[in-house]
Amino acid sequence: MGKFVLRLLPFSGVVAIVLFILGFVSVFKEVMMFAWICYALFLSLTLITYYFSMKTMQHKFSSFMNVFFVAIFSKLILSAILVLIFKASHDTTGLNYIVPFAIIYFSFLFFETIELVRLSRKIGNNAPPKNDTTAK
Repeated sequence: MGKFVLRLLPFSGVVAIVLFILGFVSVFKEVMMFAWICYALFLSLTLITYYFSMKTMQHKFSSFMNVFFVAIFSKLILSAILVLIFKASHDTTGLNYIVPFAIIYFSFLFFETIELVRLSRKIGNNAPPKNDTTAK
């Protein structure tokens, strides 16, 4: 988990810099509080998902897949709720809140997927199944 965190810190720093720069663009200034909340949420969820995925991947790959799909679905639902709450509480006429949200969502999704594939290869869960092909 330590190596994952050491790779997550620079990555999340780059995403934070992108958000910081976006904050200077007048179109996005009013939605930056929403963007930083999403950033903190996805940073936390990435750590939690990786931890539970790491634990389940060591036992059964099917358990890992269950955790992985539940995590993706939970993030999707939580994201939708967060966007709906923001949209309802702010009088936004445009879609200016979607750009920072999409940058955060897809960046963390991409990073997490790469890290889980790396973990799977390290543990050895990507080996092809062994079929008994001997004819009787």
